Amino acid sequence: MNWKKIILIFIIFLTFIGTGSILSNVQSKEANQLLETHGLSNNTRYFTTNSKQTISFFLKYIDKNFHKEKIQFHFDSKINRDQVLVWANRNVLSMSTDTGRFFTLDDFSGRVSFAVLGPNAQVKVMETQGNKYIHINDQYYTVIGELKKYHQIEENKYYLSTGIDQPTAKGQLRDYRIIIDSSNPVIKKVAKHYHAKTSVPAFVRDHQIHSFSVIKEILLIFVVWLVAMVCNALIALIHWHQIKLTNLKHSFFNNWFTNRFIRLVLTESFLAFISYIVLYSTEFFKGNEHLIMLIVANLLVGIFAYIATWDYLNKFRKKR
Repeated sequence: MNWKKIILIFIIFLTFIGTGSILSNVQSKEANQLLETHGLSNNTRYFTTNSKQTISFFLKYIDKNFHKEKIQFHFDSKINRDQVLVWANRNVLSMSTDTGRFFTLDDFSGRVSFAVLGPNAQVKVMETQGNKYIHINDQYYTVIGELKKYHQIEENKYYLSTGIDQPTAKGQLRDYRIIIDSSNPVIKKVAKHYHAKTSVPAFVRDHQIHSFSVIKEILLIFVVWLVAMVCNALIALIHWHQIKLTNLKHSFFNNWFTNRFIRLVLTESFLAFISYIVLYSTEFFKGNEHLIMLIVANLLVGIFAYIATWDYLNKFRKKR
């Protein structure tokens, strides 16, 4: 294999990486936008545990072992499906409010819990002297804000602050789905401590992303595919030049072409597989379906360009 062919093969490998990176960029932007409406970042995971520990005990463990880390929790209640408890230790990723405000760090440190309502929260609200309250399990919670209406969020939810000394922290962990937003090492340590396996939240995993809705990214993908086609066409020209020097004819000519074509397909298929492994382990993707589809399409257009170039040259030879 001469150096020209090696360079072309390397460029084809880069087209696989480039195609996947464009897709990752599109999906990351949309996923970030989705997560922001939930008051979470792109590094959000969740786990469940059968532990009977209280949320208060759990938060003491977090505060003791990870006080230098940025962590935010959403505790989705399994008993009251519309209730979510929120806690953070350093910074709070806010959800957009239509009136009032979202929680701040001060709301988690005291002994009083506060409430933020979803646009259509299914909970009775009382109003006294201009202040709103909700009454749950013999506890009154002051409503400090109401969320904006977004189709991405569950509008029936209502959110309560929680903290080590707050009444909402008396529940047991096994009654909640624990959503954690922090760095990967912290998430792994917390999950390992509770012998739990982390997963991507459903609102990220199941969110329908129209990945090709952006014209700029579509055009860029076509440009990358064009580069792959040009490289494969040039490889076909190199092969044609090599076979012309050998003066092979008839069955020998066809066997030589078949051998080179199969080797090329196997080489590019291997590069496509390697690029998939690299991309899926280093980039963000909603799932692997779109990534596989793009890489396979990249492979096929390149092979098509090789065959089309060879067919053209062969027909030209026969005419002469």
